[in-house]
Amino acid sequence: MIVGAMKAATTSLYSYLKQHPDIFMPEIKEPKFFNNLAKDQSFKLEGKGLKKITTFQQYYSLFKNAKNQTAIGEASPSYLFDKECASLIHTHLPKVKIIIVLRQPIDRAYSHFLHAKRADKERISSFELAFTEKERREKKKRTPHYYKEKGYYTEQVKRYYELFPEENIKIILFEELTNSPTKVSQEIFQFLNIDSSFCPNTKKKENVSGVPKGIFGWAIMKLRYYNLMPDIQFSKYLPGFIIDLISKLAYKKKKPLKKSLRHEFTHRFYKDDILQLQKIINKDLKNWLS
Repeated sequence: MIVGAMKAATTSLYSYLKQHPDIFMPEIKEPKFFNNLAKDQSFKLEGKGLKKITTFQQYYSLFKNAKNQTAIGEASPSYLFDKECASLIHTHLPKVKIIIVLRQPIDRAYSHFLHAKRADKERISSFELAFTEKERREKKKRTPHYYKEKGYYTEQVKRYYELFPEENIKIILFEELTNSPTKVSQEIFQFLNIDSSFCPNTKKKENVSGVPKGIFGWAIMKLRYYNLMPDIQFSKYLPGFIIDLISKLAYKKKKPLKKSLRHEFTHRFYKDDILQLQKIINKDLKNWLS
């Protein structure tokens, strides 16, 4: 299970793992089954997805085409933030191996903000204003995106460490995955007890953020707004040059976040959490604070 975090290159990781002959992952990248399990029928999860998967029959049908693969899994980044998912996964799949990708919290939040803007689900133009979600909730405005809250990883990660044995949890940092995708992929293959010499094609980056432009960009934005974009890996069906062309026609490059704002927000909101987190995951996170 790739359980998160959102906007931490989980789509790219999904595409790398899916290439391994010993791994089976469904065409739907984000089933979000455990988000919907044990919720009442009025519960609605934001984001992409062709249909709401609520029963084990529907869930298991996603894996019906698995053949001789020894590692069978899925990727739903929403499992990390949801307080109930770790317990539900442990109840029904106690021996599952957990993969968590973590990204510097302000970088993650800004990418999430751009993602929401791309789908026309964020009306505030300023990231700095959109980040103050508590005030937005108190004013009963649109459903919050939890930009700030999703960056408090310590509590989220603890839920998994409290239930699953440490040897069944693999923590990856976003920068490790983006800087050394083949090396990290092979570490995961070893973690899954399959051939770790396999080299996936890691040249194509998936689900990269951008700002919509022109009529074409507006049309794709509306498809995303109404959740009409299929939850599939487009690179499997379209040549790379076609995907690159679509991206160039639909999006312009994102404006980088000011370094001063990144540093201020990191130390103001996340410093203590980052220092706690690095002890739990046994990784040096000083670069997140710089």
